[in-house]
Amino acid sequence: MTTSDLEPTQDLRTAIAEMPLVDHHCHSFFSSALDDQQVENSLTESPNARAARTSTFDSNLGLAMLRWVGPAIFGLEPPVSREDYLKARRSIAPHELITRALAIAGVSDLLVDTGFQPDELVTTAELAGLGPARVHEILRVEYEAERLLTTIDSPEQFLSMWPSLLAELGPQVVGLKSVAAYRCGLGLLGETPLTSEVLFGLGHELERRPLRLTDPTVISYLVTTAIEITHLPVQFHVGIGDPDVRLETGRPGHLQRLIEFALSRHTAICLLHCYPYHREAALLAHDYPNVFLDLGLTLNFVGANATHVLAETLELAPYAKLLYSSDAFGLAELNYLGALQFRRALTEHLTGLVQERYLSQTTAIRLAKMMGHETANALYRLPRDA
Repeated sequence: MTTSDLEPTQDLRTAIAEMPLVDHHCHSFFSSALDDQQVENSLTESPNARAARTSTFDSNLGLAMLRWVGPAIFGLEPPVSREDYLKARRSIAPHELITRALAIAGVSDLLVDTGFQPDELVTTAELAGLGPARVHEILRVEYEAERLLTTIDSPEQFLSMWPSLLAELGPQVVGLKSVAAYRCGLGLLGETPLTSEVLFGLGHELERRPLRLTDPTVISYLVTTAIEITHLPVQFHVGIGDPDVRLETGRPGHLQRLIEFALSRHTAICLLHCYPYHREAALLAHDYPNVFLDLGLTLNFVGANATHVLAETLELAPYAKLLYSSDAFGLAELNYLGALQFRRALTEHLTGLVQERYLSQTTAIRLAKMMGHETANALYRLPRDA
């Protein structure tokens, strides 16, 4: 095959590099400066630093941070050492680091989960002022329910107030999230449970201190009522996470009954992270019109293998069903790295298909834009620029 037989791919590479991304699931960033150990702790899902045996920089995520973030954000010459990276990071104030990372990520919209360690992070209002991206909120249902439960006197009062809370969400809330995988597993009910069952479960939950909802009937109620009342997309943590996620109950297939319930209510279900169950999640996206998925967090953690994991996901998942997210939390540079890893993996995957003449460069650009921002814009009904 001669060079002339291969369709040029420069336009594709440029289009992916320059297209805006909608980060449909992320968190905010630490508002205070971190010491070196806190930075390293943020490069693993393990709560025990001994799990890494050495530095967490000795991982695919750590190596990707040194290779890509070191030069792009800190101006370091590769190869970058752990020591030089941490030294450069210490020299930059937290808010300046956030501004630098967001400025080069190329993200138009951040959909921020506000329900995890909010007191340690910059607020969504502050975040909107630190970068060019528009900021929207993803409401974590378990967190909001726990906040409400601390203000009421009885399970019956909670049941009278929870639907009103859902009905009165402001326009800044564009989606919901459940961390059922951390609390009870993903085998949620495919229908709204009986009131008597929910009251019984809530009674037991209110006896616990500290309050942390784990009852599967209660969490099924929170999610199904959220679907019934809001019809907003509901995100679910799937797979990769800290040891609180029980692997046997964190598989996406356990959500089938809930997916079918949501489908009957014309509501989207978004599967987050998905690894190592990305192929199972891809099958659900293939089978159900209301199921979407992302590889947020995953592409950062697998580092140089990002293209391989993306390709495995797209074996079955329709291209229009894959969304972009960084799942960046705490470290602002993870937001930039997530965007970079996604663009690199997508470029390598689609360039290969163009060179093998599976599709034209024009088609590849169209698919890239769907995955990068068009599907998310439509799914979350994000406001368009005037």
